[in-house]
Amino acid sequence: MFCYIIADDGKRNVFFMANDYQGDVQEFAQIVPIPVVPKREQVRVSNNDVIQALDNFTAPRLVEYVDEPCSAEYTLYLWLAGITTVISISIWLIRNWGWGVFLTICFLLGLLITVSLPSLFLTQANKGGFSGEQALNVVTVEDQFTVGEYDIAILSAIESNSLTDWLVNNGYKIPAKAEPMLQSYIQQGMKFFVTKVNLEAFQKQGYGFLRPIVLDYKSDQFMLPIRLGTLNAVADQDLTVYILSRDTNKFAEVANYRTLLIPTDAKSKSNQISTEELPEFIRDDFGNFYQSLFQKEYERSGQNAAFLEYAGPLPIRRSLKCDPCLSPPLYKFLGLPELLKQESLEDFYTVTRLHIRYNEQNFPQDLIFREVSDQDILLQAKEEGKIFSSSPVLFQGRYVIRRPADGAFYLSGFHYRSFRNQWADNLAKLTGWNLQEIKKKM
Repeated sequence: MFCYIIADDGKRNVFFMANDYQGDVQEFAQIVPIPVVPKREQVRVSNNDVIQALDNFTAPRLVEYVDEPCSAEYTLYLWLAGITTVISISIWLIRNWGWGVFLTICFLLGLLITVSLPSLFLTQANKGGFSGEQALNVVTVEDQFTVGEYDIAILSAIESNSLTDWLVNNGYKIPAKAEPMLQSYIQQGMKFFVTKVNLEAFQKQGYGFLRPIVLDYKSDQFMLPIRLGTLNAVADQDLTVYILSRDTNKFAEVANYRTLLIPTDAKSKSNQISTEELPEFIRDDFGNFYQSLFQKEYERSGQNAAFLEYAGPLPIRRSLKCDPCLSPPLYKFLGLPELLKQESLEDFYTVTRLHIRYNEQNFPQDLIFREVSDQDILLQAKEEGKIFSSSPVLFQGRYVIRRPADGAFYLSGFHYRSFRNQWADNLAKLTGWNLQEIKKKM
């Protein structure tokens, strides 16, 4: 699961890059194409608090109403073989022809090399090859440094073969299909933000998990490269993107793929039963319920759409009207104002949460985002009957269970039981679960 926070104000981009990498941290490596070469002070390591707070605040929620052998090694073997061969020939010449003949042969070979070497280099250059100095310039290390537990290199290249060689020689595992993709990024003028774990620094930090990396730079490009992440994947990848905006009326969507609204219950209220509520047992199985719901929507979409899970204001200066609400009040519980202030993001007022499940076949392009207005989202929500008319939140994945209060009279309980079949049908429709199994659990 990958997670990005993108704070964009038209020219300044702040990227939080986090993932729940499973496995030996020594194996972790990340190559991210970026449009500029950031300065060292524009790269830092943050903590997971701000991401966790945004996730808690924007995640789909349940309402309950009561009621990777490198080439350098091969090169070493070739050198050793060459030296061994030269020594063996030299010993044979000395034993059979004597020192005089051996030294004469060495002198003539040296003279031949001295005369022919410059013309040989010239011929190679005319053929389009690289001199030693040119070969070094195929891949340029724009900067290389350590931040927190990460060793970071920023590279530029003029062709993918040399970039792949550099990455392999420096301990990165590169899939066979990577070169054409890397070449396409090179042709776009992209640089490469290359990261791996510094094991000594990681152990010294003592966190036990990888913290998010933050990039803060100026760029006109409002996009997220995802294609490299598909090459080593053995299954679909899940990506959550939080996009923050300074404009209280601006949100975001994916421009080069469809952006769909996740199914939601916008009609149920504390004093109003709708036809979209769910069985009570979902309270204890909400995670599994939402995974099944999302997978069904993903398949129904043709497996190439982004899903909007939240669009609304951030609780920066005041408590928001919310349903459901966390207790204590949302803005105090999450501490988002303080966290955003620490990250210099206190002037961003709205957040869009997008969930993308992707693979190499269905998402052959990187994600390009565009701004949309609150009216655009409202219109789409209205067309799909998912509008939250009395809430400052434009859209949210929200699911409702309802039960009578403890000790309710028999007639009240009978009234709720009359909705059982409808609730079971709703759950089966959303998740694809077997209707009879649902009724048994009820």
